[in-house]
Amino acid sequence: MRFLAALIVDGALAGSIYALIALGFVVVYKASRVINFALGEWLMLARCWWRPSQRPGARLPAALAAAGAGMIAFAPRSTAWCCAGSSADPSSRC
Repeated sequence: MRFLAALIVDGALAGSIYALIALGFVVVYKASRVINFALGEWLMLARCWWRPSQRPGARLPAALAAAGAGMIAFAPRSTAWCCAGSSADPSSRC
């Protein structure tokens, strides 16, 4: 019975992550009318920063803080790289 409960909780957690990923695709598509597959890159980047902090004995809030800090540190550089090739028109926004 304990195994079944663990499977149900694990399935619900995995499903909620898939739902959040799908919601991210929908929000980006509705805002820009472009399917942006770079969202997966951001998700994998967050996972790469989160996983090393999930050592035995590490706490979830510390792992989330490390992943969030890494994403916040990387976001301005990513935006600069993305906008570097955009047009020189001042009315265009990145």
